[in-house]
Amino acid sequence: MEEEPPQPDDPARDHTAAGHKRARTDSGRSTSPESLDSAQSTRTLDSDDFTFIEENGRIYGNDIYYMPCDQTEQDRLTIQHRVFVYALKGKLSTTPMTNSMARILDLCTGPGNWAIAVAQQFPSAEVVGIDMAVWDIETTEADAGGGRVTWEIDDLDIWGVDLNDTDDLTTRFDQYHPFFDPTERDTLDLPAKGKAAKAQSSHAEDLYTHSESKTPFPPSPSFNPYMLEQPGWHFSEPFDLIHMRNCKGIFAYWEDVYAEIYKNLTPGGWVEVADWELIVPTTRPNAEPEPGTSPQPGIDTAPLPILRRLYLAMMEASFKSGHPLGSFYMHPTYLEDAGFKDVRTTYVNVPIGPWPNDPEQKKIGKIFLVVFYETLEAHLLRLLTKWGDKRGRWTADEVRLEIEKGKEEIKEWCEGPNDKGMGESSGVMMGIEGEGAAEGQPPEQGWCASFKWICGRKSKNA
Repeated sequence: MEEEPPQPDDPARDHTAAGHKRARTDSGRSTSPESLDSAQSTRTLDSDDFTFIEENGRIYGNDIYYMPCDQTEQDRLTIQHRVFVYALKGKLSTTPMTNSMARILDLCTGPGNWAIAVAQQFPSAEVVGIDMAVWDIETTEADAGGGRVTWEIDDLDIWGVDLNDTDDLTTRFDQYHPFFDPTERDTLDLPAKGKAAKAQSSHAEDLYTHSESKTPFPPSPSFNPYMLEQPGWHFSEPFDLIHMRNCKGIFAYWEDVYAEIYKNLTPGGWVEVADWELIVPTTRPNAEPEPGTSPQPGIDTAPLPILRRLYLAMMEASFKSGHPLGSFYMHPTYLEDAGFKDVRTTYVNVPIGPWPNDPEQKKIGKIFLVVFYETLEAHLLRLLTKWGDKRGRWTADEVRLEIEKGKEEIKEWCEGPNDKGMGESSGVMMGIEGEGAAEGQPPEQGWCASFKWICGRKSKNA
């Protein structure tokens, strides 16, 4: 019998208020007193060694990455983790996970929901969760019942962003069709830079020396200090599985990232990348855009015009930041170019809102609608106030006002009549579509998000 997905705790509770924020626990301990004895986790660096940036009422881990790392965002990611598990019908991965896996790495682990769940399912495996920001891991562990995880705080983006590449990306945006193919690689791809050696030397120095106090950091247990002279990531041992989820905009040079992942896997090891894209209702225009204009005709007459404008502004800002969004980084050619075999993709349509007839799908739609509402500010606020779109930078009040208008528009759309395509479905629209399915293909009725997993295997003879 197929395992049923876990039931979320009160998924409909309000997650819109930024005010409810748990105090961060003492980072010297990685488990809270309330967590179970099975929670054996460690941290390599103390959160006191990092500076948190507060902007417009949100907290960020640095001055570059666009997503916050406060309690509101942690709550959103925790609920979103449940949606990912629901989508795979209780499974944590599309890879063939077995008890023989000795080491598992969760890149960009966030508050660690996936890493803890994997550690609970495979207690004999050494699970490592790495993130550039400090999260309230103790609360995640206590809520989940613990798990044997090593938590490491590190920024693995050793390549940074070249300002010349940022200018090039901004120019390329006029040729990009974000509503039609968010996975298009050619327009967004920045080629491998081959400059990791230079970046790694300064990165290695930062690992051991605080930029202000010059106080030595304790070395990461997974870090190999004898390889600092070589470019790239350096772990003491390779992994059997490297997992990434929701990594849009994390890196600029994805060819280098997948090359590093390949190097840090055991022969026969797997990589898995998961993310989701909104299926924005639209029709492809019949005419070419006017010269000198962006190819986004009908933005005010197509469905959900406010949401579309926000989405377009977000994409423009991400291009200007040098870290373009979109799920293009999950294009199969990235894995194939890095040397991975058996590359395969899984798609799942997740309903947005309570439109399905099926009770379970209706519940999932309600849960994901909460996630989607909270995603808007998390994605938009810093991008639009720091980089802005073609009109310039937005104020925080402008961003939040448009978000509230967008939420109202989304609510009306989800509650709309059948002629908007929002009618109730007579079938279960969240089944796994499989490897050959059309990407992001919407169901016959109802609004969905396209959840996607792509995985590949390193050759056993590598």
